[in-house]
Amino acid sequence: MTSTNGGALEVGPAINTAASASLALDIGIEAGALVIYPAERFRGREIEISAGRGHGHRVHTGVHERTTRAGSMLTAVFGSLPAGDYVVWETDTQPASTVAVRAGVVTEMRLP
Repeated sequence: MTSTNGGALEVGPAINTAASASLALDIGIEAGALVIYPAERFRGREIEISAGRGHGHRVHTGVHERTTRAGSMLTAVFGSLPAGDYVVWETDTQPASTVAVRAGVVTEMRLP
């Protein structure tokens, strides 16, 4: 949505800018980040994670294609998470994997 001539709003098509967008990570003494490289079947979806054994609150992030010097790849980035163990969910009811996020570290994993 953009404003033109000091007032009227114009609505245009959504543009997927993740391939060139900046990304901020907030890691430190108590927080780390998690970068997931999901398989193609996750394109256009969101990935959910939950702390501990997976029975609590879930957070999610979108899967986006990002371009680097090495080429393009799908990513799902959780930019700041309290250190601990997390369940990565395949579906609403099926866990896919678990991962440990450490404080001050960017943890990376593949999700087949």
